[in-house]
Amino acid sequence: MDCSNGEVLFWVGCMSSYRVPELAKSMMSVADKLSIPLKLLGVEEGCCGSILLRLGDRRGALQVARVTANVIESSNAKILVTHCPGCLRTFKLDYPQLGLSLTVDVKHSTQLLADYVGRAELKPINMRVAYLDPCHLGRHVGVYDEPRLLLRSIPGLEVVEPPESRESSLCCGAGGGVRACYEELAMAVARELLAYFKFLGAEACVTACPFCYYNLKASSEGLLEVYDVLQLLDMSIRGVKS
Repeated sequence: MDCSNGEVLFWVGCMSSYRVPELAKSMMSVADKLSIPLKLLGVEEGCCGSILLRLGDRRGALQVARVTANVIESSNAKILVTHCPGCLRTFKLDYPQLGLSLTVDVKHSTQLLADYVGRAELKPINMRVAYLDPCHLGRHVGVYDEPRLLLRSIPGLEVVEPPESRESSLCCGAGGGVRACYEELAMAVARELLAYFKFLGAEACVTACPFCYYNLKASSEGLLEVYDVLQLLDMSIRGVKS
């Protein structure tokens, strides 16, 4: 796949714009090191409409989605890439159900980067990590292999596969509006998950979703280190431990 003409539009998403901007920074850093020019919408990005859909406001979501679809199409990008599985699911599955068809090829960041990681000279990160499959990314959209491919491309990184993974993956506690409405419950679920991963011998939990990362990191309380795939890949490319 040739993206040398800057035809890749990076949809940052609300979480990586406001809550966990370090993930957007890692994405930009990795793309730069792999010579993948990314377009950004900046203040024109707006909202994908996912939250409105999850709350049941289909009419409001359609209004937002129409504006967003027009902005995306006007960018003349060939590929739309996002790191947020919620945005990804919305663009790939929900927009068609709303009667909106994007002409761009919609990808998760790990799908895009998996095609280019061979360009990088990756430095070792000696760590045992458990990978958590995000709900929207895995069960909803079927992206399981690319995050693992990126992690296993890092020398020294050992990926622990919990018995409950892929289609049977456990929940981080933040999905479905739980974090927004029942914060203590969401954090309790996250702590239980991290304790389980630690029991399995992992030194860190890794995910590929801003929502998972945010809730797990806020709930970790020293149980385990929490990373995103983008962060570990960025660290490996730059030769930085943390």
